[in-house]
Amino acid sequence: MAQNKKRKLSRELALSLGSWLMKWLIQIIGATTRVQAVIGSEVVENLLKNRRPVIFCFWHNRIFYSSWYLHKYLFKKGIMLTVLISQSDDGELIARVVKRWGGRLARGSSTRGGREALQILSNALKKQNSSIVTTPDGPKGPVYQFQMGTVLLSQFTQCEIIPICFAADRAWVFRSWDKFIIPKPFSRTVVSFGQPYIVPRKLSEDEKENERLKLEKAMMEQVRQTEALLQGFISQKG
Repeated sequence: MAQNKKRKLSRELALSLGSWLMKWLIQIIGATTRVQAVIGSEVVENLLKNRRPVIFCFWHNRIFYSSWYLHKYLFKKGIMLTVLISQSDDGELIARVVKRWGGRLARGSSTRGGREALQILSNALKKQNSSIVTTPDGPKGPVYQFQMGTVLLSQFTQCEIIPICFAADRAWVFRSWDKFIIPKPFSRTVVSFGQPYIVPRKLSEDEKENERLKLEKAMMEQVRQTEALLQGFISQKG
């Protein structure tokens, strides 16, 4: 019993300190980056003007910088965000960072608590006027494979999906399943917001799969376009 208490206390201290450090690391690195361009800046302007709830999504390996950008340029300007986070230990750390920022949480994934999380997200969109944030290939991949949960959420709520992407000229790339990306301080970045898309309400099972593939293809093309634009800036400016 005493040993269990000690382990729980150690875990709690590690999560508390880790989430505090991660929050400040994200904010410090984010603040030092030099944004070269924002593709789809009109999408952001429209959201700030109309304040409608939407479904933001980005690939799992781009959580670090995309979350900072959302926090700084949308959340801090009054766009409420509810974030879908897995019930894993890694998810607990991210959840505490979101709490420190003042965001709302929906705990669950395609592997654990998925149905309950989808219900929370639906309520956030329809009843609380809160946009939501998802990683459609999380929490365990395969990397860049768009899972069905975000498709169903847009279909049921008739809210728009807005994909987000970034590229950085200098970054740490981890040896994780998703090749997690953290821009280095003072790196140059390009940020991209895709055009809003609503999944049609009435679909057969085959049509749902086609929608999933369409979104997956669009997000992969967004990655290519974002990285190509950044390479253009690097070539021009050296």
